[in-house]
Amino acid sequence: MTAVVHDSSNPRSGLPRFVWFELFLVLLLAPLLAFPPLGQPWLLFVAFLLPVLWLIKPPPITPLNGSLLLLLASVLLSLAASFDIAYSTPKVLGVVLGAAFFFAVVRALLSRGALDFAIETYAAAGGALAAIGILGTNWIGKVGALQSLTARVPAVIRGVPGQQEGFQPNAIAGALLFFIPLQLALAIGGRRRVLAVLLFLFTSLVFLLTQSRNAWLSLAVAMGAWAICQSRGRTRRVFIGVAIVAVIGGAAMWAYGASRLSERVVGGGLSSDVESRIELWSRAVLMIEDFPFTGIGMNNFRRVMPVLYPVFLTPPDYDVAHAHNQLLNTGAELGVAGLVAYIAILLGVAAMLVRAWRTTNDERLRWIAAGLGAGFLAFFGFGMADAIALGAKLGIVFWAALALVVAVDARSREISS
Repeated sequence: MTAVVHDSSNPRSGLPRFVWFELFLVLLLAPLLAFPPLGQPWLLFVAFLLPVLWLIKPPPITPLNGSLLLLLASVLLSLAASFDIAYSTPKVLGVVLGAAFFFAVVRALLSRGALDFAIETYAAAGGALAAIGILGTNWIGKVGALQSLTARVPAVIRGVPGQQEGFQPNAIAGALLFFIPLQLALAIGGRRRVLAVLLFLFTSLVFLLTQSRNAWLSLAVAMGAWAICQSRGRTRRVFIGVAIVAVIGGAAMWAYGASRLSERVVGGGLSSDVESRIELWSRAVLMIEDFPFTGIGMNNFRRVMPVLYPVFLTPPDYDVAHAHNQLLNTGAELGVAGLVAYIAILLGVAAMLVRAWRTTNDERLRWIAAGLGAGFLAFFGFGMADAIALGAKLGIVFWAALALVVAVDARSREISS
């Protein structure tokens, strides 16, 4: 399937009025769906107000429609296995909101101007998220030098539903991965380069303060891959050589001084973190084996795991919200079909971005495609040892990025044709 991007300058296109209505309804229901009152499963019926829009006017055709349909079907099927539908409701509503937001944004990106505005707004949203993060994160000290800095940051934002003690720094870092490469791309090939540079520097600073070692490594790998793909000839060979040396050097340093390297460079507790994650991954695999069709239900990992699949390396009073692996957590909560749908979405994103990057004649659009691609690659790497579970509040940045990818792909093919 190919994405359809309509021309808003066409007076015969009856879309604009419906587009605004759809966006208005999604934004109107967003607070209720993102922060639903606990113990109110009736809100699931409210969520059906959004898909009703698709009966009035079918959603825009995109390469991701089939994968999204399978994902939504898996979410609905997972309710059959949920031990408490009310407990699963917030995450289910989060996925419905995300899908509705995705289609509303894709439909709204009708012109080149709309796409440019959306890209720049999304990059600015990264700076806003960084500002919220620096004021509301419950900092966890891992690296001594940075710990002394975060200790001086005032705790301004507290009491957010589900995050009463502050935001989890790893989750903030994982979400910021979508923005930093795009902000850099706009700083290099954008129109408002000074603003993009300031956004990039500020967002990167907050990202550094999160002390999320997994996110740091994921971003470094993604940026290295971007540098290799973007370069040509001798420069590319130099980048590849540097990458090989870095990997070999890092492996050698780890082999001969893992404990000392862990304490002085990346902070303490790394070995125990790795061991506990491996244990959690094994429990997620067991869940997939036991519940391959329905999964255990959304938001249920934190409740089902301690009862049916207890772990021994994590304190029993610690709330383990997910499997600390995006793929395994999706498979555990939504079953194999949900996992296949999620992987298909990521593969679709990769295919669209590679096509846009290779075929577009617009240099600025090429930089944007590369920035979005590096962000998704970094998020995928982050998801190998952590997760922003489907339906989570921060997951809206994922759905917005999906919409931008579809629009960039459609625009690049329109320019190239």
